[in-house]
Amino acid sequence: MAEDFITSPSTDLDLILIGKSGNGKSSTGNSILRQANVFEPSYNMDSGTKIPQFEWSEFEGRTLQVVDSPGVMDTCEDEAEGITLVHEALQNAMLANPKGYHAFLVVLRFATRFTQEEQKTVKILKGILGENFLKDYGIIVMANGETFEQNCRKDKTLNLETFCADQRGPFKHILEECNNRIVVFSNLTQDENVKYRQVQQLIDMVDKLGNDGRRYTNEHFKRADEFYQHLLVSTSIPLLNKQVLKEQSLIMQAIIASEILPEQSEKIDSLENILPRLENLIKRLREKDRGTDKLKDFIANANNTKKLVNAGLELYKNTGSQQLTAHTLSTLNRQATQIECETKNLHKNMKKTFFEKVGVYVKKFGYFIIDSANILATVLMNYT
Repeated sequence: MAEDFITSPSTDLDLILIGKSGNGKSSTGNSILRQANVFEPSYNMDSGTKIPQFEWSEFEGRTLQVVDSPGVMDTCEDEAEGITLVHEALQNAMLANPKGYHAFLVVLRFATRFTQEEQKTVKILKGILGENFLKDYGIIVMANGETFEQNCRKDKTLNLETFCADQRGPFKHILEECNNRIVVFSNLTQDENVKYRQVQQLIDMVDKLGNDGRRYTNEHFKRADEFYQHLLVSTSIPLLNKQVLKEQSLIMQAIIASEILPEQSEKIDSLENILPRLENLIKRLREKDRGTDKLKDFIANANNTKKLVNAGLELYKNTGSQQLTAHTLSTLNRQATQIECETKNLHKNMKKTFFEKVGVYVKKFGYFIIDSANILATVLMNYT
């Protein structure tokens, strides 16, 4: 019967390798499988490959599946694009193995500094897989174990325990998140005892994760989507700063230019032409925000500018008409003052950003509305 060929779920172990290329990820996968050249170290995101490689082997009566995922941010110049590619690759890995994975093996390289780039790699993985994926399912695999063994022979006090105890900074935090779950792999060794021992240590560590055999499944991946959206928006903010600055500056210059137009009808036409640009800017910002609220200050600033334009339109459309009553003047005055206060508060709560530049225009136009309303009130009082 077909069932005879299906390995019992209790003996299956599904493991996925994650991390940067160049750290020995693919070679570590080959070592876990105890097979040569199953995974090719040269495959990376640069070729557009987003499909994980996978293979099975047996170890002490258990079936191991090892999945080698594409490297994080491999040779990708655009960070947001790189993150999207990693997300797609890991999504493919989840779909390819609906049962899920018992552990994520985060491959780092011994004798290589835990650089800002490595820190960014971990941040990206947490942004895609969820804040707690390391705590619940992560194991650090230190490749280049040959160098580690050489150092241990030179310094008799050095072992994995003392190595972990000596760590400081970001790498120490990663270790703590993993509850010091770390194994060393010598991927170049020809010693069969070493090959066997390091796989056995890894499997023992997976068994002691404390998850009662539970796996990281596609449901975990879907729930982590909120982290992913935040990550994408955060990554896009530096580029967005420049784009929004350009559009806001051009819009505010157009608003100021409308003040000096000779005819009232020209002023109205000018401001009415600006409104669609503002509405489009607000729409694009909301789309970019993805519901994360990370761009709320951008959106608030654009909305304040829209309020200023509408207040100016109301002022111009009623100028010269007795329809501009004392109540209307009072409302305009109050609205302009409120907008000015909102803008001040917005800038007060921000660190030094490009909004300071845009704020010069916002404040100037706000004062123009207040001054115009006051002058108009004086003229109308004399008129009546």
